[in-house]
Amino acid sequence: MKLFYSIAAAALGLMIFTGSATEAEASPYGCFVVTTDSLNIRARPRAASDVVGMAKKGDILEKRKLICTPRGFWCAIRKGSIEGYADKNFMRRVKCPG
Repeated sequence: MKLFYSIAAAALGLMIFTGSATEAEASPYGCFVVTTDSLNIRARPRAASDVVGMAKKGDILEKRKLICTPRGFWCAIRKGSIEGYADKNFMRRVKCPG
């Protein structure tokens, strides 16, 4: 087990040393496309939370976590440099570009 951790640490160091992550590494959990005219990106996974950004119909959002909230309504997403939560009812899963 100690050897495994050593190899994992070395690999992590190599990834940091070689620069930025590839597109595949940046969105390991998949992507969504926005299906409504506009979609609020919120700071927390609830409707009363502050809006930190907005996406429009057709925008591709990266999924940031494997599982959406326990009830499944909100998903952690990224749009460019904006990170937050979006209501899953207004998006559908798609293959990530690139």
